[in-house]
Amino acid sequence: MRDLIAKQLYQPAVVLPLLLLTRLMVTLDFNLAQVMFVMVMKGSQHAYQFALRHTVARQRISAAVKHLPCNNCC
Repeated sequence: MRDLIAKQLYQPAVVLPLLLLTRLMVTLDFNLAQVMFVMVMKGSQHAYQFALRHTVARQRISAAVKHLPCNNCC
């Protein structure tokens, strides 16, 4: 059991977020309100960027579909 826990703790998916959270908490003097505010703002920025990329990709796809040459005109 101890080996299983040790192996799982050294996974980058576990360690990196913990290190980022620790660094943020040290930077903000362990003020949980500020830490949560920063995390919410960063999360909203990521969500906005995701939505923007998704919208641009959909616009490109729909624009590409609209401008396909047809067999009747060319």
